[in-house]
Amino acid sequence: MSLPEAPVDPELSLWLQDPRVALTVPADLAAFRDGANGYLARAGKPDIAGIEDIAIEGPSGTLTLRLYRPVPGPEKAIIVFLHGGAFVFGNLDTHDSLCRRLALECGMTLVAVDYRLAPEHPHPAAINDGTAALAWALDQFPGLPVALAGDSAGAWLALATALTSPRGSTVRGLGLLYPALDPACSSPSQLTLGQDYMLTRAFMLWAWSNFSADKMPDLTRDDLSSLPPTTVVTAGFDPLRDEGTAFVGRAKASGVKVAHHHYPDMIHGFAGLPQGSRRSAEAVARLAEGLAAALA
Repeated sequence: MSLPEAPVDPELSLWLQDPRVALTVPADLAAFRDGANGYLARAGKPDIAGIEDIAIEGPSGTLTLRLYRPVPGPEKAIIVFLHGGAFVFGNLDTHDSLCRRLALECGMTLVAVDYRLAPEHPHPAAINDGTAALAWALDQFPGLPVALAGDSAGAWLALATALTSPRGSTVRGLGLLYPALDPACSSPSQLTLGQDYMLTRAFMLWAWSNFSADKMPDLTRDDLSSLPPTTVVTAGFDPLRDEGTAFVGRAKASGVKVAHHHYPDMIHGFAGLPQGSRRSAEAVARLAEGLAAALA
């Protein structure tokens, strides 16, 4: 798969004409973070029964988690969510809307993780924080099924945590929105779509170089048989598209139960963009269905 099989969504096509949309290597990381984080945090926030920020003991000091409770009463299952942002930006507020919507669609408590960012904290800081959050959820809600989920770089962290954490085998489900899985950015979709559709190949290469100061787990491995039931969402105009579809193929070949939802007219990050869309709502609903089924 290389060229998209459908035209890009007309509303997104108009938005993409603004040169400020393109993610390029920033000259000033702090200014870039302020702008990108502020923009993403503008997404609409549906009402939810309860939200609580808590501080736990992390691998290197305090780790902040945000709990989303969609309904009053005792928890039925837990989703630990790791946000996207190419490992270098994003926070609890940038993904507040997406986390609310996912928790509401699932009807389950969601725990979002404010993990440490690169380049200040390169690998393995983020995955250590994800592992700590998973352990907290398992200990805080004993006996309840727990899933991991994330978007983009957060999907890499969710997958890496499931595969490498000492307690990863206890994870009952996995949800991956347009996952970033190839540090070399070498897939056909990276080469054909990595310039004109918001996320650029140059930005991803820069982000991976800032993140991977230490040896990373190989998530392009063939043997994925230890994974739980997994739901994957990909987008036709996403440079990361082929990384996600290749993962789906490897997971299925390993005997993993996989649901793959592909949106041919969408771009990277579409489920969390502030302007929203019917496709965004549909993708979150499909992800929620997969997670709910795995946690049932």
